[in-house]
Amino acid sequence: MLRIEVTHPQCLTFILHQPDYWLAHRLANYASRLAHPEHPLVGSGPFRLAIYEPDLVRLECHEQYHLSHPLLKAVEYWITPQLFEQGLGTSCRHPVQIAIGEPAQLANLRMVSHSISLGFCYLAFRQSAQLSDMQARKLVNIIHHTSLMHTLPLDENLITPTQALLPGWTLPQWSELKNVALPAKLTLAYHLPVELHTMAEQLKDWLAREGCQLKIIFHDAKTWDDCDALTQADMLMGDRLIGEAPEYALEQWLRCDTLWPHVLTAAQYAHLQATLDAVQMQPDEPSRRAGLKAIYARLMENAVLTPLFNYQYRISAPPGVNGIRLNTRGWFDFTEAWIPAPKA
Repeated sequence: MLRIEVTHPQCLTFILHQPDYWLAHRLANYASRLAHPEHPLVGSGPFRLAIYEPDLVRLECHEQYHLSHPLLKAVEYWITPQLFEQGLGTSCRHPVQIAIGEPAQLANLRMVSHSISLGFCYLAFRQSAQLSDMQARKLVNIIHHTSLMHTLPLDENLITPTQALLPGWTLPQWSELKNVALPAKLTLAYHLPVELHTMAEQLKDWLAREGCQLKIIFHDAKTWDDCDALTQADMLMGDRLIGEAPEYALEQWLRCDTLWPHVLTAAQYAHLQATLDAVQMQPDEPSRRAGLKAIYARLMENAVLTPLFNYQYRISAPPGVNGIRLNTRGWFDFTEAWIPAPKA
C-alpha cells in the first residue's frame, strides 16, 4: 500500500505499489474492519453486541445492517458453570459439536445442522538437513496410506481424514519409499486444537516402529505467535481456519503466518513471496486461483505441507428451533434462525 486518500466524505482511495486483485478480499478481512467511530464495540454485522458480561452475552438485530435482517430479534448466551457442579455435563462436547437448549431439553434434541469444515489440521516439515525430501515424503505416506489417522482414539464423527487442502487440491502420489530410512530422532511441535494431542502421540508410536524417536513439544495456544519451538522443530502441526473465500484465506496464510519463515529457507520464502506477488497481479480470478493452486501443489509435492483432517460440524437443538448453523470458520450463524410463534 503506497497511501490512502479520502477522496470525498465516506470514500477512500487506495494507491498501491503494484496491482493486487485480492484487495477486495483483504479489505473484507476481519482485521481490516472499520469500526463505528462512536460505538467501536457494537459490531457491524446482522447482529450488534448489546450486553457482554461474565455470565451473559446478548446479541440484538442490527437495525443499520445493509443486507437482509435476521428473523430473530435477539440471541442470548448464558454461561452457566453450575451445570458442571450439578453433574449435568456440558452442552458442548467439542467446539464443533454443540447442543442448544436447557438441561431438561437435552434428551429430546435433534440435529439441525451437519457439515464438513473446509478448515483443516496440517503437518508442515521444516526444510533442513535433518529431514530430506524423501524422508518427509515417507512420513506423509505413513500418515495417509496406513491406518494411523483412522484409528485415532477420538469421538466418533468428530473428524474426517483428508488428502486434499481444498476440494480438488489433492496430495501427490509417491512410490518406492519403503527402503527410505527415517532419522533416528525428530522433533514435533504442535499447538491447539486438543485433537492434535492425540495425533502427536499416535504419530510418536508409529515412528517408533520405524526406529525413529519423536520428541513432542506442545505450544499452548491457537497460533504460532511467541513459540520458541519454531526454530528447533523438524515438524510443525496446527490447524488452518478457512473463511468464506477459501483461496484468499490460503493466500493470506502464506503471506502472514509466522509459520512459513521458519519452515522455509530464506531463499525459498523470498521466492514464495515473489510468486504470490505475481499471482495477485492476475486480473482474471480463475487464473489467480490456478496460480495459487500450483503454489500449494509444489508445497505438497516437495513434502513441505500435508493436510491431516477436517472437522464435522454438528449442531443439535430442541424441536422448534430451526435454521441455526456454523459458518465456515466454525462460528454461530443465526442470520436465518427462527422459532415458531408461541401458542395462544
